[in-house]
Amino acid sequence: MNKKIILTYALRVLGVILVLVYFFGGSLVFNLFPGLEGKSLNPVFYVGVLFYFAGAALYYLFNRQDRKSRSPGEDRK
Repeated sequence: MNKKIILTYALRVLGVILVLVYFFGGSLVFNLFPGLEGKSLNPVFYVGVLFYFAGAALYYLFNRQDRKSRSPGEDRK
């Protein structure tokens, strides 16, 4: 597998993890970082969504370039 494609999957997984932390791990974050108590976790959510969309957009661009470089008769696997 190409390193670029692995990077896109890593970005998307990190984005999903950050969004899940926002929804389900608020108490965990506040226990690990007590200085954040009383602060909003909205930036965690937005950064997670940003990472996910960046990974998806990069995957689309890399996959599009890969499709263009293939010959029309080549099998897709």
